[in-house]
Amino acid sequence: MAPTVLVSGVHSGPNPSPGLGVARSLRLAWPGARLVAVDYSAAATGLSATVFDRVLVRPDWAAADLAATCAGLVDAVLSEDAVFVPGLDLEAALLAERHPGQRALLLPGVAAFDAVRKPGVEAARLLGLRVPAYLLAAGIEDATEFAVAHGWRIWVKGPRYEATAPADLTALSGALHRARVTWGAGEVLLQQHVDGVEESIVFAALDGVLLGAAAMRKTLVTPEGKTWAGAVEPVEHAGLVEFVRHTGWTGGGEVEMVRDDDGDRHLLEVNPRFPAWVHGATLAGINLPARLVSAATGSSTTRPESLLANGFVRVVEEIPAAPRLLGARAAGAPAWPTGGKHPSAMPVLARRLAAGPVPTEPLDLDERTAADVAATLPVDPGDSPARVLLRPVLDRRIAALTGVARAVAGASGVPTGFAYSVKTNPDPRVLDAVLRADAGAEVISQAEARRCAAAGFPADRVVLNGPAKWWRFDGVPAKYGAVFCDSLADLTRTVDLIRDGSVHTDVLGVRLAPPGVPSRFGVDVSDPTGQARLVDALRAAPVGRIGLHFHCAASRIGQARWLREFTIAITAAADLCARAGVRVQCLDLGGGWSPATRAEDLTDALVRAVRVATDRLGTVDQVLFEPGKYLVEPAMAVFSTVLDVRDGPAGRAAVVDASVAELPDWTTHPHPVLWRPPGANWRRLGPGDEAVLGRLCMEHDRPREGLALPPGLRAGDHLLFLDAGGYDASMSYQFGV
Repeated sequence: MAPTVLVSGVHSGPNPSPGLGVARSLRLAWPGARLVAVDYSAAATGLSATVFDRVLVRPDWAAADLAATCAGLVDAVLSEDAVFVPGLDLEAALLAERHPGQRALLLPGVAAFDAVRKPGVEAARLLGLRVPAYLLAAGIEDATEFAVAHGWRIWVKGPRYEATAPADLTALSGALHRARVTWGAGEVLLQQHVDGVEESIVFAALDGVLLGAAAMRKTLVTPEGKTWAGAVEPVEHAGLVEFVRHTGWTGGGEVEMVRDDDGDRHLLEVNPRFPAWVHGATLAGINLPARLVSAATGSSTTRPESLLANGFVRVVEEIPAAPRLLGARAAGAPAWPTGGKHPSAMPVLARRLAAGPVPTEPLDLDERTAADVAATLPVDPGDSPARVLLRPVLDRRIAALTGVARAVAGASGVPTGFAYSVKTNPDPRVLDAVLRADAGAEVISQAEARRCAAAGFPADRVVLNGPAKWWRFDGVPAKYGAVFCDSLADLTRTVDLIRDGSVHTDVLGVRLAPPGVPSRFGVDVSDPTGQARLVDALRAAPVGRIGLHFHCAASRIGQARWLREFTIAITAAADLCARAGVRVQCLDLGGGWSPATRAEDLTDALVRAVRVATDRLGTVDQVLFEPGKYLVEPAMAVFSTVLDVRDGPAGRAAVVDASVAELPDWTTHPHPVLWRPPGANWRRLGPGDEAVLGRLCMEHDRPREGLALPPGLRAGDHLLFLDAGGYDASMSYQFGV
């Protein structure tokens, strides 16, 4: 006897639900089966498909009584002596919780849902897969730190659906906000991107026994990365057998993973239902929906499985629309009225099921931060807003960099020092601290060079760099410790200045362009058209020492990729130097290090780079690196006063007398914010969905979002923006004064 099956999640669009594919597979196995489409919106397009004998549009999740909705669905299944195959993750999870052990519901149990909850650590262990690095981020500050650590090659994932790849702070902030608003998530999952080939395994199981599985490799994807075509083959996976047995799995499922260049597989997620491409497996002779229903009901299939193709492709097909369903949508209503691209109202259900983020109370400061702030403040409120130097932080940072230089020298055997990147913040107090530490200064203009001379830097401790180093050069003979040229034209001009006696330098070198990162800076040593000119220029260089400079911000691409880019560039440069018959004596590794980088990690990165360089170049006499924001970003803060506290649709916002004029670099990193009422202790504001707005009449004057403002916030309270000592200082400007 042919079975009766209720199938949910039947919307078919660019990101389809699996219900329509499940139904098509069941119809192939049982032409006489009774198939009922279940969904929670009349806008679900699959409700018009002729593969279904009947449609059941359930109440929208926004107004539905959850207990009654679940009970009503179970009653509908039992009254027809049917089984139910879910196509919606959250619906299945809710039914598993509300109706555990119901044999007519072909879905995993609560324990199985717990095992596959993202990031799926338990599932990966059972499946024998790796888990990409991840973070459950409470707010933008820890999310940004994770993004920087992984070179901004990350994903922001919803708890059940959706994943976005933010490329900068603005996109990351928006992704976190959408995850919280759309899905009701408190902490949001961030996961490292893994390069490789995406693979999927669809499977079916009953009571912990695997009924079959098929592997799919994507051969065509949409711009959003969704499967449009794939190659399918049977698969035997010992880990999958153990996973199914351990979790007592019932129902369909999908394991999504990526195989890296070394052949290691990394788990992306386990979906607790059949995937939308499940009918593609049926066409390849592996009808898993039919196997599941047959095992659950004891009904033998009318038609056996047959191999029609080894792959599948989706097509767009117009079908007659059911008038009764289209008529349910009011004229002028949005296409998917119950949740954007989720017409089955999954975001609505997710928000109802989520406990929601707990408002974060201001946090007490750790002892070190409290001492740093106490040593600097108070500031006269009449001076607000004011930039303040956290002198203890600056001193610790200089000590840390001195220790890094010493450790690199000890590990590599090459004398190592650092030259502070003056453009980051030319504050005289910073220059004086660097000078007293016996470090150097890296400058990009004649004005910066004169500023360093006035601060007391000896000429041999000044490194001249950048594309416009000779702008406003007055011809008065100048001395530098090193000069690095940004182009072949720059190198030619610099050689001319050295020859006519206008410039004296101990080291003359070129800046290497990063081979795999778009950049306007540096010489592309892999370019055949410029290689001969560069070889000739190096041979004729009228100096005793030749140098190479490499700069590519690790804070943008991550340290692992930074080392790969450096290795490729230095290998090509070593070949050119060998052809020119010159020896490189000075290696400058540049800056761009994240302030959040631990000293030991910075040491490790630099040691690795020096060892690569000495392997390619031979002996090197001197190594430099150029910390800028690493040194000064944490060493200054902006003191401000609250002018107004206002309510709005998105929550409260505080207006302060500081602005993007004092905090112009707010788009690259989130400033931690401290709060205090007058006379009280400083406390740190935690993550939330509220904002601090600046004083300027500019829409983008929003120096900090993603905060939880304290309940007692009042006009006249003070806010202190930390990490404001880097480009926030050098790029600040006056506005409306």
